[in-house]
Amino acid sequence: MSELAAVPREFREIPIGLIDDPALAARSSMDDQKLDELAADILRKGLLEPMLVAKAGDRYEVIAGHRRRIACARAGLVAAPCIVYPTRAAYLEGVKYSENRFREELSAADEAILFAELLERDCGGDVDRLCDQLGEKRAYVEGRLLLFQGDPKIFEALQVGKITIGVAHQLNRCTDELQRRSYLHSAIHGGATVAVVSGWIQQWQTIAALTAPGATVAASSPAPMPIPENDMFRCVICDENTNTHCVKFLPVHDYCQLAILEKLLSSYKGTNDPTPIAHDPRRI
Repeated sequence: MSELAAVPREFREIPIGLIDDPALAARSSMDDQKLDELAADILRKGLLEPMLVAKAGDRYEVIAGHRRRIACARAGLVAAPCIVYPTRAAYLEGVKYSENRFREELSAADEAILFAELLERDCGGDVDRLCDQLGEKRAYVEGRLLLFQGDPKIFEALQVGKITIGVAHQLNRCTDELQRRSYLHSAIHGGATVAVVSGWIQQWQTIAALTAPGATVAASSPAPMPIPENDMFRCVICDENTNTHCVKFLPVHDYCQLAILEKLLSSYKGTNDPTPIAHDPRRI
């Protein structure tokens, strides 16, 4: 018999007003329309699958069934069927994770947040203990933790779906913050794949090694992997997209670009055309 099966629990109808949301919600967001659809189904048929809750003084905290609790409240239910556990112990987090993962897929960012919280709060920083609790391989758990511990801007882009988990992992390999943010900007606006971003990182690593203090260029050193041609990397002064690793992205106001920068560029290029260069926010 498993440890979970040996835990005493009971099945009861619990008033919705006594059931609180989980202290650590497994999802950072929920689809409002799907919640309404679930509420309508509960209104017609009742709650067919009980929530898992734990006693918290005179109240109860959801362990699994957060969406069901919200949908029950929307449907106007007074009480709902629940499986009640005596405490919210650490291994009950494993129940919540398994139910959410295999019933309604969690995003990689949501898993990263959950794993990081559990690691610190319930596992004392022991990754092996967390893996046992979740029933997952170490490589999988560590991969999610690395996302959470990486560049906050990359994690934010992952959360809102602007980049994929594979792209996020590749970007975090770059230890130069300015270069990393430049690559992130390009990945978001250019829709770069994992393979493309991996090429960028390989090029950056090669150049970083060759330009490091005391580095010597070996005759057999491979040529840097080129970044595919993209106007994102075209210099606004020389109008070339060669030496793309040297391109820097400069924050500038639209009105500053039109009033100052375009005039300077026109003067530099020896043109007298007063018409400003067409504004392309990707080129500055």
